[in-house]
Amino acid sequence: MYIEETGAGDGDIKVTVEGEEYAAEANYDLDGDCVDETIAVMTDDGFVAYVDEDADGAADLMRTVDGSGAVVGQARFDDGSGDWVAEEPGQQPPAPDPRPDDPSAPMVVDTPEGQREVGPATEDTDGDGVADTAVVDGENGTMLMTDRDGDGSADQVVQLGHTGEVTVSEHTGPGRWTVVEEGHLGPDGAFVPNPATGATGTDDATWTFDEEPATPIVAPGLGHASASPATDADADSLWG
Repeated sequence: MYIEETGAGDGDIKVTVEGEEYAAEANYDLDGDCVDETIAVMTDDGFVAYVDEDADGAADLMRTVDGSGAVVGQARFDDGSGDWVAEEPGQQPPAPDPRPDDPSAPMVVDTPEGQREVGPATEDTDGDGVADTAVVDGENGTMLMTDRDGDGSADQVVQLGHTGEVTVSEHTGPGRWTVVEEGHLGPDGAFVPNPATGATGTDDATWTFDEEPATPIVAPGLGHASASPATDADADSLWG
Protein backbone atom coordinates (compact mmCIF):
# COMPACT_ATOMS: atom_id res chain seq x y z
CA MET A 1 0.00 0.00 0.00
CA TYR A 2 1.29 3.46 -0.89
CA ILE A 3 0.11 6.90 0.15
CA GLU A 4 1.69 9.86 -1.58
CA GLU A 5 3.62 11.89 0.99
CA THR A 6 2.85 15.50 0.14
CA GLY A 7 1.88 18.63 1.98
CA ALA A 8 -1.83 18.82 2.72
CA GLY A 9 -3.74 21.36 0.65
CA ASP A 10 -7.31 21.84 -0.52
CA GLY A 11 -9.04 18.44 -0.51
CA ASP A 12 -6.07 16.62 1.10
CA ILE A 13 -6.44 14.37 4.14
CA LYS A 14 -3.62 13.59 6.54
CA VAL A 15 -3.13 9.97 7.55
CA THR A 16 -0.90 8.81 10.41
CA VAL A 17 0.59 5.34 9.99
CA GLU A 18 3.01 3.99 12.63
CA GLY A 19 3.89 7.48 13.75
CA GLU A 20 4.53 8.79 10.24
CA GLU A 21 2.23 11.44 8.79
CA TYR A 22 1.23 11.29 5.13
CA ALA A 23 -1.27 13.16 2.99
CA ALA A 24 -3.29 12.34 -0.10
CA GLU A 25 -6.18 13.89 -1.94
CA ALA A 26 -9.65 12.70 -0.98
CA ASN A 27 -11.07 10.75 -3.90
CA TYR A 28 -14.37 9.30 -2.71
CA ASP A 29 -17.62 10.60 -1.17
CA LEU A 30 -18.61 7.95 1.35
CA ASP A 31 -21.58 9.67 3.00
CA GLY A 32 -23.19 11.06 -0.15
CA ASP A 33 -23.02 14.76 0.80
CA CYS A 34 -21.19 15.72 -2.44
CA VAL A 35 -17.94 16.35 -0.53
CA ASP A 36 -15.06 13.85 -0.87
CA GLU A 37 -13.96 12.88 2.63
CA THR A 38 -12.34 9.49 1.95
CA ILE A 39 -9.02 8.26 0.55
CA ALA A 40 -9.59 4.92 -1.17
CA VAL A 41 -6.32 2.97 -1.57
CA MET A 42 -6.36 -0.13 -3.77
CA THR A 43 -4.86 -3.35 -2.37
CA ASP A 44 -4.43 -6.89 -3.74
CA ASP A 45 -7.64 -7.98 -1.96
CA GLY A 46 -9.82 -4.89 -2.39
CA PHE A 47 -9.09 -1.49 -0.91
CA VAL A 48 -8.52 0.40 2.33
CA ALA A 49 -10.60 3.52 3.01
CA TYR A 50 -9.28 6.30 5.25
CA VAL A 51 -12.22 8.51 6.24
CA ASP A 52 -12.16 12.06 7.64
CA GLU A 53 -15.47 11.92 9.50
CA ASP A 54 -15.28 15.30 11.26
CA ALA A 55 -13.89 17.34 8.32
CA ASP A 56 -10.78 18.44 10.25
CA GLY A 57 -8.36 17.38 7.50
CA ALA A 58 -7.17 14.18 9.24
CA ALA A 59 -8.40 10.59 8.86
CA ASP A 60 -10.38 9.30 11.84
CA LEU A 61 -11.65 5.96 10.53
CA MET A 62 -9.99 3.16 8.55
CA ARG A 63 -12.01 0.45 6.85
CA THR A 64 -10.67 -2.61 5.02
CA VAL A 65 -12.95 -3.71 2.18
CA ASP A 66 -12.65 -7.00 0.28
CA GLY A 67 -13.10 -7.58 -3.44
CA SER A 68 -16.87 -8.05 -3.08
CA GLY A 69 -17.31 -4.73 -1.29
CA ALA A 70 -17.80 -6.13 2.21
CA VAL A 71 -16.20 -4.33 5.16
CA VAL A 72 -13.94 -6.93 6.79
CA GLY A 73 -12.03 -4.72 9.22
CA GLN A 74 -12.32 -1.36 10.90
CA ALA A 75 -10.13 0.76 13.15
CA ARG A 76 -10.40 4.25 14.64
CA PHE A 77 -7.49 6.65 15.20
CA ASP A 78 -6.78 7.44 18.85
CA ASP A 79 -5.36 10.96 19.12
CA GLY A 80 -3.99 10.24 22.58
CA SER A 81 -1.84 7.23 21.67
CA GLY A 82 -1.38 7.98 17.98
CA ASP A 83 -2.45 4.41 17.18
CA TRP A 84 -5.25 2.85 15.16
CA VAL A 85 -7.54 0.89 17.51
CA ALA A 86 -9.51 -2.01 16.04
CA GLU A 87 -13.29 -2.06 16.46
CA GLU A 88 -16.24 -3.96 15.06
CA PRO A 89 -17.00 -3.02 11.42
CA GLY A 90 -19.81 -0.51 11.19
CA GLN A 91 -19.37 0.70 14.75
CA GLN A 92 -19.90 4.42 15.19
CA PRO A 93 -17.89 6.63 17.55
CA PRO A 94 -19.47 7.44 20.91
CA ALA A 95 -21.72 10.49 20.87
CA PRO A 96 -19.84 13.60 21.98
CA ASP A 97 -20.60 15.02 25.39
CA PRO A 98 -22.82 18.04 24.70
CA ARG A 99 -21.46 19.75 27.79
CA PRO A 100 -17.94 21.04 27.12
CA ASP A 101 -15.29 20.67 29.80
CA ASP A 102 -14.94 24.44 29.93
CA PRO A 103 -18.21 26.26 29.06
CA SER A 104 -16.28 29.53 28.91
CA ALA A 105 -13.95 28.26 26.17
CA PRO A 106 -14.27 30.17 22.89
CA MET A 107 -16.01 28.46 20.01
CA VAL A 108 -13.89 27.67 16.95
CA VAL A 109 -15.04 28.56 13.43
CA ASP A 110 -13.43 26.88 10.39
CA THR A 111 -13.30 29.77 7.93
CA PRO A 112 -11.88 29.82 4.39
CA GLU A 113 -8.91 31.70 5.86
CA GLY A 114 -8.27 29.21 8.67
CA GLN A 115 -9.47 28.49 12.19
CA ARG A 116 -10.83 31.48 14.11
CA GLU A 117 -11.86 31.69 17.74
CA VAL A 118 -15.00 33.61 18.66
CA GLY A 119 -16.66 34.15 22.01
CA PRO A 120 -17.99 31.29 24.12
CA ALA A 121 -21.47 29.91 23.51
CA THR A 122 -23.97 31.97 25.50
CA GLU A 123 -27.33 31.00 23.97
CA ASP A 124 -29.26 27.70 24.08
CA THR A 125 -31.11 27.56 20.75
CA ASP A 126 -32.35 23.96 20.91
CA GLY A 127 -33.69 24.04 24.47
CA ASP A 128 -31.57 21.19 25.85
CA GLY A 129 -30.14 23.26 28.70
CA VAL A 130 -26.69 23.62 27.11
CA ALA A 131 -25.46 26.85 25.53
CA ASP A 132 -24.63 26.08 21.89
CA THR A 133 -24.49 29.45 20.12
CA ALA A 134 -22.02 32.34 20.17
CA VAL A 135 -23.28 35.76 19.07
CA VAL A 136 -20.73 37.87 17.21
CA ASP A 137 -20.85 41.27 15.51
CA GLY A 138 -19.57 41.36 11.93
CA GLU A 139 -19.24 44.19 9.46
CA ASN A 140 -22.53 43.26 7.78
CA GLY A 141 -24.58 42.49 10.88
CA THR A 142 -24.84 39.96 13.70
CA MET A 143 -23.78 36.31 13.28
CA LEU A 144 -25.20 33.46 15.37
CA MET A 145 -22.63 30.65 15.33
CA THR A 146 -24.07 27.33 16.49
CA ASP A 147 -22.19 24.18 17.55
CA ARG A 148 -24.87 21.54 16.98
CA ASP A 149 -22.81 18.43 17.83
CA GLY A 150 -21.01 19.74 20.93
CA ASP A 151 -17.46 19.39 19.59
CA GLY A 152 -16.53 23.05 20.17
CA SER A 153 -16.62 24.01 16.48
CA ALA A 154 -19.46 25.87 14.72
CA ASP A 155 -21.60 23.82 12.31
CA GLN A 156 -24.17 26.47 11.39
CA VAL A 157 -23.95 30.25 11.00
CA VAL A 158 -27.00 32.50 10.80
CA GLN A 159 -26.27 36.07 9.69
CA LEU A 160 -28.75 38.82 10.58
CA GLY A 161 -28.19 41.84 8.38
CA HIS A 162 -28.70 45.41 9.51
CA THR A 163 -31.92 45.69 7.51
CA GLY A 164 -33.41 42.34 8.63
CA GLU A 165 -32.11 40.02 5.91
CA VAL A 166 -31.18 36.51 7.06
CA THR A 167 -28.65 34.05 5.57
CA VAL A 168 -28.25 30.51 6.94
CA SER A 169 -25.02 28.63 6.11
CA GLU A 170 -23.79 25.18 7.10
CA HIS A 171 -20.25 23.80 7.35
CA THR A 172 -19.80 21.33 4.48
CA GLY A 173 -16.04 20.72 4.40
CA PRO A 174 -12.67 22.16 5.39
CA GLY A 175 -12.99 25.94 5.17
CA ARG A 176 -16.24 25.56 3.22
CA TRP A 177 -19.67 26.96 4.10
CA THR A 178 -22.76 26.42 1.96
CA VAL A 179 -25.77 28.73 1.99
CA VAL A 180 -28.84 26.55 2.68
CA GLU A 181 -31.51 29.19 3.21
CA GLU A 182 -32.12 32.91 2.84
CA GLY A 183 -34.93 35.15 4.00
CA HIS A 184 -35.76 38.07 6.27
CA LEU A 185 -37.31 38.88 9.62
CA GLY A 186 -41.00 39.74 9.47
CA PRO A 187 -42.70 42.49 11.47
CA ASP A 188 -43.24 40.07 14.38
CA GLY A 189 -39.57 39.01 14.41
CA ALA A 190 -40.28 35.60 12.86
CA PHE A 191 -38.09 34.23 10.06
CA VAL A 192 -39.68 34.45 6.59
CA PRO A 193 -37.82 32.34 3.98
CA ASN A 194 -37.31 33.59 0.45
CA PRO A 195 -38.99 31.57 -2.34
CA ALA A 196 -36.65 28.82 -3.59
CA THR A 197 -35.47 29.67 -7.10
CA GLY A 198 -32.25 27.73 -7.59
CA ALA A 199 -29.53 25.53 -6.15
CA THR A 200 -27.67 26.26 -2.94
CA GLY A 201 -24.77 28.68 -3.07
CA THR A 202 -21.33 28.42 -1.48
CA ASP A 203 -19.88 31.07 0.76
CA ASP A 204 -16.10 31.23 0.58
CA ALA A 205 -15.71 34.91 1.34
CA THR A 206 -13.39 36.72 3.71
CA TRP A 207 -14.52 36.39 7.31
CA THR A 208 -14.19 39.41 9.58
CA PHE A 209 -15.21 39.69 13.21
CA ASP A 210 -15.15 42.40 15.84
CA GLU A 211 -12.93 41.66 18.84
CA GLU A 212 -15.82 41.47 21.34
CA PRO A 213 -18.92 39.23 21.16
CA ALA A 214 -22.20 40.98 20.51
CA THR A 215 -24.94 41.47 23.05
CA PRO A 216 -26.87 38.19 22.96
CA ILE A 217 -29.73 38.42 20.45
CA VAL A 218 -31.50 35.32 19.20
CA ALA A 219 -34.13 35.60 16.49
CA PRO A 220 -37.09 33.25 16.95
CA GLY A 221 -37.03 30.00 15.03
CA LEU A 222 -33.43 30.16 13.78
CA GLY A 223 -31.83 27.56 16.02
CA HIS A 224 -32.37 24.81 13.47
CA ALA A 225 -33.19 26.38 10.11
CA SER A 226 -34.39 23.96 7.48
CA ALA A 227 -32.08 23.25 4.56
CA SER A 228 -34.46 24.08 1.75
CA PRO A 229 -32.84 25.25 -1.49
CA ALA A 230 -31.95 28.92 -1.64
CA THR A 231 -31.04 31.22 -4.46
CA ASP A 232 -27.39 31.45 -5.39
CA ALA A 233 -25.83 34.08 -3.13
CA ASP A 234 -23.01 36.51 -3.74
CA ALA A 235 -20.49 35.01 -1.31
CA ASP A 236 -18.51 38.21 -0.92
CA SER A 237 -21.57 39.97 0.46
CA LEU A 238 -22.21 37.49 3.24
CA TRP A 239 -19.26 37.77 5.59
CA GLY A 240 -17.24 40.62 4.14
